[in-house]
Amino acid sequence: MISTTLILNQTCVVPSQYLTSNGTADDTPAIASALAKCSKDAVITFSEGVDYNVFNPISATNLSNVEIQIKGNLHLPQNVTAVQNLVNTSNALTYSTTLYWISLAGPSIDYIGTDNVTNGWIDSYGQAWWDLNPVNGTGTPLRPHLLSFNTTNGSLQHFKSRKPIAWNVQLVGNNITVSDTIIDAYSTTTSFPFNTDGFDVTGTNIKITNSVIFNGDDSIAVQSGSHNILFEKATIGYQTHGMSIGSLGQDQASFANVSNITFNDVTVINGVYAARFKSWIGGQGLAKNITWSNIRTYNVTFPIFVTQTYFNQGSSQTQLENGAVEGRPNNATVVMEDFTWANFTGTINTFSPGDLSCVTDPCWYNVGLPDLQHTEAIIVECNTNSSCSNFVTENVEVFPQDMRAPTTVCFNATAALNPKLGFNCVNGTFVPI
Repeated sequence: MISTTLILNQTCVVPSQYLTSNGTADDTPAIASALAKCSKDAVITFSEGVDYNVFNPISATNLSNVEIQIKGNLHLPQNVTAVQNLVNTSNALTYSTTLYWISLAGPSIDYIGTDNVTNGWIDSYGQAWWDLNPVNGTGTPLRPHLLSFNTTNGSLQHFKSRKPIAWNVQLVGNNITVSDTIIDAYSTTTSFPFNTDGFDVTGTNIKITNSVIFNGDDSIAVQSGSHNILFEKATIGYQTHGMSIGSLGQDQASFANVSNITFNDVTVINGVYAARFKSWIGGQGLAKNITWSNIRTYNVTFPIFVTQTYFNQGSSQTQLENGAVEGRPNNATVVMEDFTWANFTGTINTFSPGDLSCVTDPCWYNVGLPDLQHTEAIIVECNTNSSCSNFVTENVEVFPQDMRAPTTVCFNATAALNPKLGFNCVNGTFVPI
């Protein structure tokens, strides 16, 4: 997708005090200086195998035609209270105003890590944050996002994130290629890594390929304003919430709009969801031409899941946009058109469904779904009998681990509007037609 040949006239090598200070000095000033000096037509290099402390947020939003080589390892601060104080001073209500520890913006930015698996990591030391989550909490308060990557005609290559505190990458812009990502949000205790999204996407013409994402929320969440997005050739797992559209319709005054989204050739391991759509009750907008294909599920609780009555667990705020949580009138719906789920194989998590994100009774992922058998291959919850049209399922062959017959839960996906749905829209045994 990236066709522009960069002409780079300047090189800045970022110095590090990590070794000389025994890991105590802050390299943020040197990093900021390099990003300012080499903000245009330049290469910025974090040297091979060198460690850098990034103890304060970095914001470089006037970059142009810049290659950032991450050959060393970046370390975020381990003082939780100090980070919380910084987040507390920011306006953290929406994804566009919250504090990102690293913000990069401008045309033609290439973030290039290394294929050497021992280098090129961002270490956020998130385990301590996960362990501090209060009982029945949904994440330690005042957590920063990690990286805002806002560019046109740019790339993100060999991005590696270890123990992120919460959200990893917010992708914004047009014509961006992302390749060979590794995100490791695997908890080594019983604490759950809440909101460790892999990619949150708001952009156009974005391709994400060859990812390995082990996390505790959406591996990718495609947000309003996104068009022509491809997510392919990935392995996602741990306690992932899968490949998601949404959540849409949070701000009831705003029209959500998403189209031409493809998820293809993905293996999902131990997830709550594989293919997921979520929009808020009372939201408005249109999601059109969405496809999940060639998906392999192993021990997944809900392989295919659609809800137009989503809510935010454990918070009085919406997640990304301004909007009320309580008292939302059911006066509109984000309409879904031309959705396809094709070539699904694998197993449904029958013996130990769900994950450690359950802090309510019933669990947030079971709300509105009474009498679940955890044999459900497909769950489709359309808000009205006209809000879902042209749904297609093809070659869905996922089976409960206890070898019972797979089942469906289906509301309001009428045969008249969905003649190729592939099964009768009823609650009960899944019988392809």
